[in-house]
Amino acid sequence: MDLISYGDSIPDGDYRLHSAFENAINFRRGKLIVSLVPPRVGAGPQNVVLSQLPSGARRLRSTRFYFYIDENRLRKEPEALYSSTVPLLDAEPETVEANTAALAAVLARTSPPKSLAFIFEPRLEKEFSRVFERRLLARFKKAVRYFRAGDYPRGVRTMHGLGFGLTPSGDDFISGLLSGFNFALLSLRFDTAARIENIFFHAEGGNLISDVFLRSSYEGKVTAKVLRLLKALAGRNREELAASAAGALASGHTSGADFCAGLVFALQDVFGANNG
Repeated sequence: MDLISYGDSIPDGDYRLHSAFENAINFRRGKLIVSLVPPRVGAGPQNVVLSQLPSGARRLRSTRFYFYIDENRLRKEPEALYSSTVPLLDAEPETVEANTAALAAVLARTSPPKSLAFIFEPRLEKEFSRVFERRLLARFKKAVRYFRAGDYPRGVRTMHGLGFGLTPSGDDFISGLLSGFNFALLSLRFDTAARIENIFFHAEGGNLISDVFLRSSYEGKVTAKVLRLLKALAGRNREELAASAAGALASGHTSGADFCAGLVFALQDVFGANNG
């Protein structure tokens, strides 16, 4: 078991086991979750990437120079530290706008069923076929209407906690919104600070793992997969854009697609595509 990377948002201290899944072992300290993950999940603000996950791990401790996982001690090499801050890029708005439209098309074509990609391709609404799913879809659409009208507080309150999975689709979408507006603020020089604050004020509560992701997005911190995608949005290589989008979409069942839907929505909003 080798330490490949560790996030820049892992305070020192003792963590207790919260939950364990095939691709993540989660440890809790207060309102923070730190996740042991394999390389295919990748680096993140609170991720400890290991060559292989330790079966049955029960304890995690972080100190200045080491991680202790049960009886195993792993040294924190400086070169393994992952910097999760949304990049400050010299991005041309026209390039990002065109790439955002291309990413929306990728979402519409390749997202898993019942994701929020229906926002960009209404024909995907038919995947919500059961009575409960149709009600869920109606509430998603109501939230999107609020967002398009610029009423982000009501949109967040309507979408928060909606959907399936460990982190509900609605929370993943909101996390994508926050990352998108932070990217627009830092690299595109759009004045999105008020939107970021309004969204986050209404976003937390009810799901500890979601709250950790939401706070990271609010603070302008992203996973390595999202970081690669943001850099591709600012570039001119459509092959890299497609590859980075595929990597981001591979997170969870619909989580990656729902996050990307929020990211695209936020960028389209600053470019005016969601208005009118």
